[in-house]
Amino acid sequence: MNTYLLKKAMIATAVTRGMKDLDEDPKRSVRRLCDLGRQFSKNRFHNLVFSVMQEVLHNEDSAYYDMVRSVLSNINHEAVREFGTNFGYMSWAYGAGRLRSRQDETGIQIPWTIMMRYDEDRELTIERMARIIEEGQSLGIYAYFIRQSGSASDSYEILELLERYKDCAFFWMRGNGRLTAAQIQMLKVCPNTVVSLPVEDGESLLTAALLRDQKIAFAMHALYRDETDKGTVDRNLEVVLATATSMFFLIADDGTKKSLREECYNSRLEQRYPCIMMDYYGDAVSISRTLAEHSRILEIGCDGRIIRPSGKEGRPFSFDLPLLDALKECMDD
Repeated sequence: MNTYLLKKAMIATAVTRGMKDLDEDPKRSVRRLCDLGRQFSKNRFHNLVFSVMQEVLHNEDSAYYDMVRSVLSNINHEAVREFGTNFGYMSWAYGAGRLRSRQDETGIQIPWTIMMRYDEDRELTIERMARIIEEGQSLGIYAYFIRQSGSASDSYEILELLERYKDCAFFWMRGNGRLTAAQIQMLKVCPNTVVSLPVEDGESLLTAALLRDQKIAFAMHALYRDETDKGTVDRNLEVVLATATSMFFLIADDGTKKSLREECYNSRLEQRYPCIMMDYYGDAVSISRTLAEHSRILEIGCDGRIIRPSGKEGRPFSFDLPLLDALKECMDD
């Protein structure tokens, strides 16, 4: 067995044991899992994350204890273990070390994650996404965000894609809040995936209840713009909390100049809500600075063009080139 697979199995076993202990003493077990994570951590980012978590959890009234209990009650434990291991170890530890080594060898900036926007029958096809993921793993990229738009509602091809890459962690950001019964059943065999529903869609609350009943991991997300005020964010947060999800993404709409990264960061430190708020782009950049040692992120639009941080379309992504060569063209552009 490969060394990384052996270590992944060891971590998964330790997490499984830790989850069993939560029933007896939830607070103590959560702290013990954080201590365990600190022992396994081998890079600055892991050390930073687990040290902050240890400090936060000294607060006996932390809402994060409620969040952990909710996760373990509402999500299949296999999904918690698989997604957590893929995201926390395959992406943030094993993958990050691998991509930094490739950066040193080639001088090419490699993103820790690739964001892709998918619209059926557009230039960024399922086949092209599959090739990016396939080659991305060889570079150390094990986390992917897929934002779906357009009128397609079935999306079975996306679920087949997500199920194929079992060592990766996926966030599937839905363009609408409706999932069919067949899609929900298919998500059960994708423990490496968190599906995210839009707060603005009235169907999302019903779908969230169905996913929770089936113990499938899900998140919520909302777009924000320059004119978005705190009241709007708070109202969205009320909807999010009603779903009992543990994760809420705030996504800057194209052309938005403001960032809610600091607000999200402060909300995590204050630990008032049993939910982690993330700024989609801002936090991705912050993670990149530590994991990949640069602040560049990569997003490919459904039309096959690079989407710049401003939201404007840039140059076409070179799908015909090997991924490393395509990154050389676009990451330094």
